[in-house]
Amino acid sequence: MTTAYKPGTRIDHYEIIRMLGHGGMNRVYLARDLSDQRDVVLKFPSEDLIGNVAVFERYRREAEIGNRLHHPSVQELLNTDEKRSQEYLVVEYIKGQTLRLLLEDQEGKPMPTSQALHITLQLCDALAYCHEQGVFHRDIKPENVMVTDDGDIKIIDFGIALLEGARRVTWRGLSGTVGTPDYMSPEQLKGERGTASSDIYAIGIMLYEMLCGHTPFEGENVFAIINQHVSQDPPSLLLANPDLSPALATVVMRAIRRDPEKRYKSIRDFYHDLRNFEEVQPVPYEPEAPKLNQSSRTALTATLIILAIFVVIIALGFLVQFVHNAQH
Repeated sequence: MTTAYKPGTRIDHYEIIRMLGHGGMNRVYLARDLSDQRDVVLKFPSEDLIGNVAVFERYRREAEIGNRLHHPSVQELLNTDEKRSQEYLVVEYIKGQTLRLLLEDQEGKPMPTSQALHITLQLCDALAYCHEQGVFHRDIKPENVMVTDDGDIKIIDFGIALLEGARRVTWRGLSGTVGTPDYMSPEQLKGERGTASSDIYAIGIMLYEMLCGHTPFEGENVFAIINQHVSQDPPSLLLANPDLSPALATVVMRAIRRDPEKRYKSIRDFYHDLRNFEEVQPVPYEPEAPKLNQSSRTALTATLIILAIFVVIIALGFLVQFVHNAQH
């Protein structure tokens, strides 16, 4: 059974203040570093998963990624050279709120364009840096972006990030998907690893949401949303918010095309056009015709087969009835 530390518990030279959250892989606590009286965050791998080689490999990879990344808009990994009584990560404590909470405060209304651009440009700069270090986040979403009181951002949670050149790690027995469907690229949803283009797509989806108050795809359940991401180009941003600049909409829609080949080739290119969108030539947005993905085709084929069998059964019933009546 997983241990839950109470406030005041000492772990090495850290004192637990309170739990911040827990999920399938981690338990996260706010703590005080007693050596310098600084507040930090402790991330413990869930005890029932420590024996899972794949999970522990991902935990190790998050530590390796943290050692690589040193950027003002990326949560910092701390005290990496110290000996500890157990496995856990020490990361920077960020005072602020998640982008998700900021969006909820908007109550479905668009965020001011200047604010949305300020947040997104910082995201682009930080992720461009990460990509140059061979790190792809793969789970960019409002919950993983902290916004400080000054409006600056910090990207958090590299738990499922991909380290370029690292061997593929698979796992079993974990609840939760690798990524969040609302912001996942079509290629990720189809089982591909997801790299730079997937992060571009996720940033574009978040900017779309900030500028109009909702994500491009909405459905009654997660499967409906996944199917839309995989089979359709997103609806035009200008349909959701006609007051936006057509040039800005052109930039956003290029970032979130279903086909990765039609997206920006790098976050630096996306950043450049976003920062200078007034100079971008507006292009009428033409989504590709929806196409059925493999699962949809399989479901449709199965439905048609069932209908065909049903028709044959009905026809045989009528034939038997006809023969019976003819004999009498």
